[in-house]
Amino acid sequence: MTARSDSASEIIAGLTARLEQLEAREAIREVMYRYARGADRGDLELFKSCYWPDATDCHWFWNGNAHEFADYVIPLLREIPNSQHSITNPIIDIDGDRAFAECQWYVLHRIPLDANRFIDQQCEGRYLDVFERRDGEWKILHRQTALEALREHVTPNITRGYPPLHPAVGQRSPHDAVYRGAALAVDEIHRMPPVDLWGDARARHGHSGAGSTETPDLSS
Repeated sequence: MTARSDSASEIIAGLTARLEQLEAREAIREVMYRYARGADRGDLELFKSCYWPDATDCHWFWNGNAHEFADYVIPLLREIPNSQHSITNPIIDIDGDRAFAECQWYVLHRIPLDANRFIDQQCEGRYLDVFERRDGEWKILHRQTALEALREHVTPNITRGYPPLHPAVGQRSPHDAVYRGAALAVDEIHRMPPVDLWGDARARHGHSGAGSTETPDLSS
């Protein structure tokens, strides 16, 4: 072998290793995002697909087998109309077939209070995950939740005028528009009359004009 061929082999080996790292990181991020979709659509099988069957999950309100956690939390989430899990700032350290990953999460639960109001429960924290690769596939082996903040606000129900299962409003599985995939491009458009978004918002908070400072009491 010549020095030139040795150098080329080293470059190819280095690029291959870098590509494997990039593919692993993207696969792990995909699991994180798939978890969020599974939670927010109330999709039990999608949620479980993020964990190995022997995985453990230590949430601040649950500690145990991750698939048993799924069987508990997905029906609980489906009791409320919708929720939103947002995943940000993933930092992933890979060591062979194991990886440690930290990400930040923000969760909004919309809990019906009465016909006209919701409790918006806002939770923030971090997921500390151990991922494992088996047969080329990455899934969560252990998750530790670190809760950072929790707050609740009472808010008006501003979507009550929408028809049931309207695609513009988030739904649980299988009714959410995401399950239509690319077929959304050929679906019938559900037209709605134009609204004064900013004027309606001011009216909901008791502002009759630019100089008004009154706001409604939503605590009762």
